[in-house]
Amino acid sequence: MISPPVPQPASSTRASRSGWSRPSQCAIRRFSARKYHIRSSVSASLRYSSSCIGPANVRAPGSAWRTNSTARRPRLASVRRTGITRVVRWFSFLQSPVGVVLRYALTLGLLGWLVTRVEWTALGGLRALDWRLAVPAILLAGLAYPLQIVRWQVLLRAQGFAVPAGRVHFASWAGFFYNSFLPGGIAGDAVRFNLLWQHAPDRKTAAATGLLADRLVGLAALFGLAALFLGLHLAAGNASESERLLLLASAGGFIALLGGAATLAWPRLWAPLATRLLGSERTAVLHAALLPLTKIRVATLCLLLSITVWLADFAALWLLARAVGLEPGFWSLSAASAGAYVVASLPLSIGGHGLREGTLVALLHLLGIGSGQETLVALLALAFFALSVGWSLVGGVVVLFAPKLPARFA
Repeated sequence: MISPPVPQPASSTRASRSGWSRPSQCAIRRFSARKYHIRSSVSASLRYSSSCIGPANVRAPGSAWRTNSTARRPRLASVRRTGITRVVRWFSFLQSPVGVVLRYALTLGLLGWLVTRVEWTALGGLRALDWRLAVPAILLAGLAYPLQIVRWQVLLRAQGFAVPAGRVHFASWAGFFYNSFLPGGIAGDAVRFNLLWQHAPDRKTAAATGLLADRLVGLAALFGLAALFLGLHLAAGNASESERLLLLASAGGFIALLGGAATLAWPRLWAPLATRLLGSERTAVLHAALLPLTKIRVATLCLLLSITVWLADFAALWLLARAVGLEPGFWSLSAASAGAYVVASLPLSIGGHGLREGTLVALLHLLGIGSGQETLVALLALAFFALSVGWSLVGGVVVLFAPKLPARFA
C-alpha cells in the first residue's frame, strides 16, 4: 500500500517553490529589514533637513534627481499673477486723478510740439491746402463712422438684439464723441453698453461680448492691413531692420488675433478652463453669447466692413497728404497710418490724440516719406488731428440735441 504524502509546512512549501533554502530566506529577510531601516533613517534625515533648510533646497527622496536650480525656479502661476497685478496697477494709475492729468498733459504737449514745427507764416495758413483734394478727404473720413455703426448692427442682429436703428446710431455717435474727449478709452463703449442694458437687462454678458468682438475685429483688420501694406512697401525697395521688425509685429498681431478668434469658435479648447475659473453656469452663458459671433457669415461680413473702414481712413489721409503738398505712395502712407492707429489704441493719451499724430510723424520719417519737408509733415499730422476731432464733434452735436430728438432716436 502506498502511504499518503506527508504535509509540509507552509514555509517549506514556499521555500521549495522559490528554490531557496530556509537559511537563505532568513538572510534575505534580515537584509530587507536592514535596507528598510536604512531607507527610513535617510527619509527621516531628509525631512529634518527640509524643516531646517527649507523646501526650496531639499527635495523628497523620490524626486532627488531634480536639481536645485529647478527647485528655485519661480512658479508659472506666481509669474502670471505678478504680471496681471502690474497691469492692473498701471491701469488703475491711469484712471487716477494724477494719471488723468498726465494723460491730458501728454496730449497737449505732443500737439503743441507739432504746432511749433509748422512755419505758419511761410505756409499762409489754410490757403496752403488744396481744397479740391481736402474736401474728398474729409468726406471719406466721415464715411468710416457710419460703416462702424453698420458693423455693430450686424453683431447685434446676430446676437438677437432687436434695437431700433435710430437708437443704435445715436449711441454710436455719442460714443465717438466721448471716446475722443474723455479719459479711459472706453467711455463710448459704456454708452453703447448702457443702451443694450436698458433694452435687455438680463443679457449683460451678450452685450459686453458683442462690444468686445466689435473692437477686436477692427483691430485684427488693422493689423492685417498694416502687414500687407508694409510688405508691399518693403517689396518696392531695400528694407531696414526697423521696417522688418514692424512687419513682423504687424503679422504677429494679426495671427494672434486670428488664432484667438479660431479658438473661441471651438468650445472644446477653452470651455474646460472657463468652467474651472468661472463655473459651469457662467461658462454656459458665455458660450451662448459667443456662439452667434463665431458663425462664418457674421465674422466674414464684419471683417469686410472693418477693412472698408480702414481703407476709407487710409485713402482720406493719402488725399490729405496730397492736399498739403506731399507726394507719398499709398502703400507707405497706409502702413504709417496703420501703425499710428495701433499706438493710439493704447490708453496713454486722451482719445489717442497727440500720440497718434506723433507716431505718424515718426513712422513717416522711418519709411522715408517727407524727408526734408518736416513742416509739411507736421502740417499733415495737425490736419489729421483736426479731421478726427471734427467728425467726433458731430457726436457732440448729437448728444447736445438729444432731448429734442424724437423718442425713437433718444
